[in-house]
Amino acid sequence: MADNQESTLSNPVGPIKLGAGISRVLLTGQSALIVQVPSNPSTGYRWTLSLPPKAVNCLSILKDGEFLRDPNSANQAIPLVGAPGLQEWVIKPSCSGVFVLQWNSLRPWEKDQLPITTHQIRLEVTQ
Repeated sequence: MADNQESTLSNPVGPIKLGAGISRVLLTGQSALIVQVPSNPSTGYRWTLSLPPKAVNCLSILKDGEFLRDPNSANQAIPLVGAPGLQEWVIKPSCSGVFVLQWNSLRPWEKDQLPITTHQIRLEVTQ
């Protein structure tokens, strides 16, 4: 699927890969949203999640950008230093609403720089 196509998922079971053309997610009930994005911390760039102000009281971040080894290298006894992997977020809604979540790739110490890449997901939650 091309990155510029909009796609909608309802109650995702597995992780959503950012950058895979997913731009809208529908959640109902007590479902949690799992989001993964390719990452290589050795470059200095980190993915950060920006929440809109109205989402702060409605979305709980259960996992906040935790780095995971590349599943393709999981069989290696010793992880490779500088090897790429994934950053993962687990987000659990507690109320209904529509929230635009944005992930930014940036170097945290470069305070006046714009992100080199951004991804957004429109999260629509119904209880």
